Amino acid sequence: MRYKSEELFLDNVERCLKENGCQTWREVIPDNCIGWDNPYRVDLIFYRNDFGYIGVEGKNLNSLRSAKKISDAIDQINNKYKPQTYFDGNIISRWCIAAHFEVDWISKESHDLIKTFLKNFLNSRYKISLMEYIEENPKWNWKHSVIINAGTKNSLYIRSTKNE
Repeated sequence: MRYKSEELFLDNVERCLKENGCQTWREVIPDNCIGWDNPYRVDLIFYRNDFGYIGVEGKNLNSLRSAKKISDAIDQINNKYKPQTYFDGNIISRWCIAAHFEVDWISKESHDLIKTFLKNFLNSRYKISLMEYIEENPKWNWKHSVIINAGTKNSLYIRSTKNE
């Protein structure tokens, strides 16, 4: 599915998180930035008891020239968001870039290679995770999913089966 904006993409991510027991907050201002004229704003923070707080910077990627968007997201997370506290002193240790990949002229195999490269690059160089939103597919036994660092030792799958 194509998204006209990052906000619409994050709306679906947030809906999936809420349906799977997460508390969510959008456009969160860090504790230290409250009262600023132009405070930092984290796109999405979510929480569940079993994994704690996770911060998300969303990006809507629609071409191979979207590298600047990823670079900007890395800078936002590392320079603005990671050093801050949230919700009266909570440190968020896991940060993700939620990126929707939609380029029609690239094969699924190429998409997968790009995601694998990006996931490994972000994690090894910056300790930032890649979050994917997977829409419901009739072939699978689960509803839509949020997956962080799929296929790695630090992966996190947030989804429910269709029977739940």
